[in-house]
Amino acid sequence: MPTAPEEMTLKVIAHIHTAFPTKFGIPRQSGLVDELRGEVIFTPEYRNADAVRGLEDFSHIWLVWQFSGAVRDSWSPTEIGRAHV
Repeated sequence: MPTAPEEMTLKVIAHIHTAFPTKFGIPRQSGLVDELRGEVIFTPEYRNADAVRGLEDFSHIWLVWQFSGAVRDSWSPTEIGRAHV
């Protein structure tokens, strides 16, 4: 049986633009706020109408994304919720 690769590389094919400049303040269930809108802007290589043909037949799509400001060299779970007393 083949094994899964140890690493995976994802290629950026689009950017998501919303009214939120940071991840803070974004509602967890944004579908409950009718006024929220965003745009998916494809890179020139992927701007092809055939790539999204039939998408209107679906009620939802899943986008794999990452905040552009979220990448950093290291991370520690102890940094979350740390308070100085």
